Amino acid sequence: MFILLMFTHIVYIIDMKTGTTTTAARWRVLAAVGAALWLIWAIAVRPEWTAVLLLLSPFVILPLGLRLASVAACGPEAPILEKLAAFAPAVAITAALSFIPDVGLAAATISLPWLVFTSAVALVGLRRLLSRASLLDPGVAVDAGLMFLVVGGSWLTISRAGLNPLGFSDAIVQLTAVHFHYAGFALPIVTGFVAKQLSRGPAVPLAIMAGVPLTAIGITAGGDLEWVAATFMAIAGLATAFAMLRLGMQSRGLARALTLLAGASLTGGMALALGWAWTIKFETDYLGLEGMAATHGSLNALGFGLVGLIGLNLIARVDEKPDTSVALFTGRPSEHHLIDLARRAATHETTNEPGLLNRPVPDGFRHKVWHTPVEHDDFERAKRAIQQWAGHHAAGIVRWPERPPITVGETLAIAIPVGPLSVSATSRIVDVVDEPNRYGFTYSTLPHHPADGEESFIVERHDDGTLDITVTAVWKPATLANKVCPPLSDYLQGRAIGMYLDGIAGGGLSHDEAMAAS
Repeated sequence: MFILLMFTHIVYIIDMKTGTTTTAARWRVLAAVGAALWLIWAIAVRPEWTAVLLLLSPFVILPLGLRLASVAACGPEAPILEKLAAFAPAVAITAALSFIPDVGLAAATISLPWLVFTSAVALVGLRRLLSRASLLDPGVAVDAGLMFLVVGGSWLTISRAGLNPLGFSDAIVQLTAVHFHYAGFALPIVTGFVAKQLSRGPAVPLAIMAGVPLTAIGITAGGDLEWVAATFMAIAGLATAFAMLRLGMQSRGLARALTLLAGASLTGGMALALGWAWTIKFETDYLGLEGMAATHGSLNALGFGLVGLIGLNLIARVDEKPDTSVALFTGRPSEHHLIDLARRAATHETTNEPGLLNRPVPDGFRHKVWHTPVEHDDFERAKRAIQQWAGHHAAGIVRWPERPPITVGETLAIAIPVGPLSVSATSRIVDVVDEPNRYGFTYSTLPHHPADGEESFIVERHDDGTLDITVTAVWKPATLANKVCPPLSDYLQGRAIGMYLDGIAGGGLSHDEAMAAS
């Protein structure tokens, strides 16, 4: 069984390398067959149904969900998600092996690689979330699904350790792990993807994002909060189910049948959850915990999770336009990625009409000027430093092209270092000043940029022969990362521009640096 599952993902890796859609379709079919055979094996070997549902996620649900997430909101993180999806089944084996020994330290230790893996997925989700322009983007639900997965990984380890935090029973601990592998991971990703496909607003994705942690808090607190949280989550889930049914009706072939079946399964599962919530409130007889695991859990895991993700992956197009709002990287982006960014940016208009610096500052924008004298009195030398992009080089800003020509209409992609991270951005030169005593340029931001505005870099020779370099900017934040922590954003911006000014004022590039930058 493990060999079959691994083979399906080897086919997936081949598909990523070749981009062959027929291979991708074959992989999805093999993954579904492998999941069915694995489920039969799991039932025969492990009679606890919650364990069966839980282990299905690492092997099949997670790779399917990661692929959908990479297509639903493509960007710099999409290749990372594809790589994580390819390695998921290998790491998932550790989760399965943790069920061989009795609960305790050994079982928990064996499950740790899966916890580390889910943490990596969560970090990708966090970076994507902070890189979005607004919480009103339905894609934030996809990011939340990636982030919630680590909660499922944590509770799996807690379950295998035999711990009972907050006095929860063993069954509740394991069901919590199941919940965050499906309702926490798959449901937000599906909701965000379906909302984008149907061009819907953010209401349902945001409700699902809020409902997942709210349900966990309600279970912990109990009382009326548990009833309210469960009711809220069930209604939000039903809204997703109805959206899936609508998307299924618009689809064709196998994708249509699977998506409709998944929508119907989610409807049934959420209806059961709604009934459960109201029996909590009115203390009436209903399905017991085992009954809910066998019905609600099965509908969500198999009918919605497995069938739905296969169907939606059939609908998803691998050639969808990348999400231009994603701009946060771990490490430094490759030259290939910057080239691709610059190529795609060339087809976009700037985020503002050129001339923003010459107009009154619009509402919501900020205006700031940085200024420093040039150490030498050689205007041509300072002009050449700007042409060689010496300031950007001094600030550690990677560029493509390496030394873009200072001409109106030139589009460039850059990566700004922020400690171990970097922020990628695209911009276009919209004005060039080339006068006997003034030289420089202005560039305006394109959609893939953490800010929205214009910035100019001008060196000027005064009547007394002194030189100075001035950077002027009019901007507003364009990503959540900039909006949630303005002091940090201001510090990083000031630091980068300070190094830029030093790079020009200090004389520009040395001969060796110029050769390295060329």
